[in-house]
Amino acid sequence: MSFKKTAQIIRATTVSVMISGAFFASHAQAEPEILFRAAHSSAPTSTGHKAFEFLDKELREKTNGRIGLEIYPNSQLGGEREAIENVQLGNIDLTFASSAPVASFAPEFFAFDIPFLFSNRQQAYAVLDGEIGTDIMNSLKDKGIVGLAYWENGFRQLTNSKKEIRTPDDLAGMKMRTMENEVNIATWRDEGANPAPLAFNELFTALQQGIFDAQEGPINLFYDMKFSEVQSFITKTNHIYSPWPLLASPDKLATLSAEDRAIFDAAVKDATAYQRKLAQEADDKAEAAMTNVKFTTLTPEELSLFVTKAAPIAELVKEKAGADLVDRLLAATKK
Repeated sequence: MSFKKTAQIIRATTVSVMISGAFFASHAQAEPEILFRAAHSSAPTSTGHKAFEFLDKELREKTNGRIGLEIYPNSQLGGEREAIENVQLGNIDLTFASSAPVASFAPEFFAFDIPFLFSNRQQAYAVLDGEIGTDIMNSLKDKGIVGLAYWENGFRQLTNSKKEIRTPDDLAGMKMRTMENEVNIATWRDEGANPAPLAFNELFTALQQGIFDAQEGPINLFYDMKFSEVQSFITKTNHIYSPWPLLASPDKLATLSAEDRAIFDAAVKDATAYQRKLAQEADDKAEAAMTNVKFTTLTPEELSLFVTKAAPIAELVKEKAGADLVDRLLAATKK
């Protein structure tokens, strides 16, 4: 038996045991005939988790309880990369994850890591829900993953535990956690920080222990994960709009009849609209709640310094995602 096959069996067995333990430890509803195992790395208070709960409710209501979800938050079944791998292996059926780790499976997703690509949510939705977004999602088909929709992680901001940051020069010497993706590492190296990748589920402890001074991510996720306990400064850079691709196991979807698949797809569409609405509200609510954090809004001149430093990254993304795709994306966003 090959090493790869042995590793897959071990991982499948481990995840199966974890799922069984979590299931019997919970007081879930009666198990549906078709149960989707949904796992993610965020907190139960996150908009993504709430969207999974919404999807579960929609499916149960529209199928008289025949189809539903069992949800495992907080990296119970592994971090983002592990969740994507387990969708490939069929150990879990649904996950949402940041686009950066998805790019390790389909390099077209690197296109979303171009700094300062989207100016606002409406522009992002138009691209994601249009032909370009569909083409990028379809790149997962031959990887054993089905891309269902783009949920919203939000515009990413720069945070740290040391001082207010207004220019790239302020980042000098700062140890910064980035997503597990070389484009993100290169971006923050160009901006002047000392970046290194780390799995999201390990981030709080690393910040708490001072292994990293800074990190970047959406304000609402920062709040949900209680990073305000270990980070005191947020600079509103809006440097990347970060989608949460909703991913599914093709084998699980194949078990649905045509009628059930239509119900499922309609429920996913409704859950996507619901999740995006929550996400639009979440940043403002999170900011209002974090009275212990200093928020910095950059002047146009200060922001332009970050934009200029990051400009060469588009060429690196072309090498990763493909020049034609990146050119289409830049044209669509008038960059």
